[in-house]
Amino acid sequence: MKLIKKLFIFSSLGFLFLGCERDDICSEAFQVTPRLIIEFYDINETESNKNVSDLSIVAFGEEDTLDLGTTNRIEIPLRTDQESTRYSFIRLANNEEFINVDEINFSYANREIYVNRACGFKSEFLDFRAFRVIEDNPENNWMRSLSVQQTQIENDQNEDQVHLFIFH
Repeated sequence: MKLIKKLFIFSSLGFLFLGCERDDICSEAFQVTPRLIIEFYDINETESNKNVSDLSIVAFGEEDTLDLGTTNRIEIPLRTDQESTRYSFIRLANNEEFINVDEINFSYANREIYVNRACGFKSEFLDFRAFRVIEDNPENNWMRSLSVQQTQIENDQNEDQVHLFIFH
């Protein structure tokens, strides 16, 4: 009888431990879907970074504006539910007399990859391309040229790797 009690207790404890699950938490520090990294360069000295003054960005069809201040490097998200994203880049956003808006269409193939149960899926962007929207008077465009540096945007690569140069 003692043997049956011991066997019952050990098997009950065994089932308790088998039923336990490890907590699945996706750390906020773990960036699942990569961001598009853009650097701004001087059109006349193509090796030199050049700040954009009072830069703001608005995604097409959205009302929220991302105010970035004066910078020569930005990171922005691409849409994962479509194969293109369109942004308005607003230079001198705080100066109503000289405000200048240029638009860029980004196109790509979106590939979803399962990461784990806690983090779900991540997106990778393949065949990345960027196209400026040229205004009726091209002299009004403050962006003069674009140069795609990476056609694949993945987290597996160096996360500081620049994907696009904008010359102005």
